[in-house]
Amino acid sequence: MLGLLAAPAASAQQKAVPAKPANPPTTAAPRPERESEAAPLPAKKLEEALQLLLKATAKDSATQNSRQRPFRPTEIEGLVVDQTITKVGHDFYDAFFTLWEAPANAGDYTIIIREKPARGINILISVEVNENELLELPLQPKLEVIEETATYAVGVAADYVINSRNVSQQLETGDQAGSGIF
Repeated sequence: MLGLLAAPAASAQQKAVPAKPANPPTTAAPRPERESEAAPLPAKKLEEALQLLLKATAKDSATQNSRQRPFRPTEIEGLVVDQTITKVGHDFYDAFFTLWEAPANAGDYTIIIREKPARGINILISVEVNENELLELPLQPKLEVIEETATYAVGVAADYVINSRNVSQQLETGDQAGSGIF
């Protein structure tokens, strides 16, 4: 009985372990081609592929530009900066700032009020808008003169901001775009 039980167990062991061949067959696997060894594309197909790529990138950049907000040098629109030194200069700045009201849709602008020394008790006040000096006026230390000069400076600065906005809008339209050839 042991013989009968041992015989099936021995045959099961032989079936479970498959025999390995002594030397496996050596077949050369195909080697992948490198880009330098691949056949070059014909010039016509290469040109077509490049044109398709350029068209796709132009469309992508156009859609990205339309989604982005316009470039602005500062995040704050409409700065009025005081760079005066004396009490008369500060009084002018206060009068200017009190009278200043930004025009509708003025956009981004920076107004700088500067003070320069002059003869006697007078000072020179300069008003700059977007780094363009608009006015340079002598100023006396009298309240009426300061308020009158501030009123005039506010009018000049407001006109400049409105005109610069109108010019930039006209230049952005397609009618004004030139070819660059004279």
